[in-house]
Amino acid sequence: MGFWHIIIGCLLLAAVVVALAVCVVCGYGFLLLWKRPLRALYAARAAEEDFCALAEIPQQMIRYFLLVEDEKFYKHRGYLPDAIRDAFRLNLKRGEIITGGSTITQQLVKNLYFDFHKSYWRKLVELFLAIVAEKQLGKDRILEFYFNIIYFGNGIYGISDAVDFYFKKKIGDLTTNQMFMLACMPYAPTKGNPVRQPEVFERIRNRRLDYWVGQHRISDEEASIIRSFDAAHLDDELRPADAFTENYSQEIVLINERFGPF
Repeated sequence: MGFWHIIIGCLLLAAVVVALAVCVVCGYGFLLLWKRPLRALYAARAAEEDFCALAEIPQQMIRYFLLVEDEKFYKHRGYLPDAIRDAFRLNLKRGEIITGGSTITQQLVKNLYFDFHKSYWRKLVELFLAIVAEKQLGKDRILEFYFNIIYFGNGIYGISDAVDFYFKKKIGDLTTNQMFMLACMPYAPTKGNPVRQPEVFERIRNRRLDYWVGQHRISDEEASIIRSFDAAHLDDELRPADAFTENYSQEIVLINERFGPF
């Protein structure tokens, strides 16, 4: 009888701990939302001159971003349980947090509310905020907001500035290759930037390209066009960064009122 009392007591204690953790996560999430409401952040960004509406972004580019960043974006509710589970297993195996299994919605709230320090606590709050964002903004606004705040390296945030900085073009004039390049940049915007690290960027780009060709989601013809630009061509295609942005860190988010928590 005593053994079962101990088991029941442990289960009750675990339930209390979980309930308290959920309350703390939700409470902190609500505090962040109270200080910086999602709809207000979206409205402020949408009012800026360089804001790019979703309708202005070519469907082919949207397709590439969803393939590379979040294929199930229009099907999930802000998070993917399988991706979170797989990320946790990989992190446990490596002994450090190297991936979070984030959806586009989670990436959005991460950029709006957090710095780039990784922790399980942050991931829990991020998960809560992603669920709220799905309800408050909806899919199209989340995707539009994401395109306008995501980091593309060299101190460049948002798709409009990225298109101008890297290609000196209007967004509607981008080539197939350029659209896929932009879709690959957010994964490693500094360490795999095509201006500074073209070989690293190509490895990242080609891994994604090979996967989606294998899944028959990108045609061999498209892949051939994208692969035709190797490292030797990238510097010719891209506008070189100036000295000020050469080592620009993503930590700029900490001192930018538009994106950072401070």
